[in-house]
Amino acid sequence: MKLTFSKWLLWWGALGLVAPAVLLLRWKLFGAMFGHFEAIVWPSSIFTMVLEGSHSTFEILIVYAIALFANMLLYSVAGLLAWPIIRLVFRRRAHTHA
Repeated sequence: MKLTFSKWLLWWGALGLVAPAVLLLRWKLFGAMFGHFEAIVWPSSIFTMVLEGSHSTFEILIVYAIALFANMLLYSVAGLLAWPIIRLVFRRRAHTHA
């Protein structure tokens, strides 16, 4: 399987969606609180601070959608920045095995 730039970014974006989904599921099922690790894994969770107090269901859904999309975007940027390094590693590995 050849790793392409679009697949690489797709995987990073998916990871940016799955990570907060797992944290939210853990929070809902087990009542696990957010801490330092969760803030690193889901940095855009800071957007959910606006939900303090009383809000409609629509507002809650919009804020979570924005926080999830922002996290996907952050992870995609991380993947974008890591792409040249990965290409270099694969290129060197291909030359040493050839």
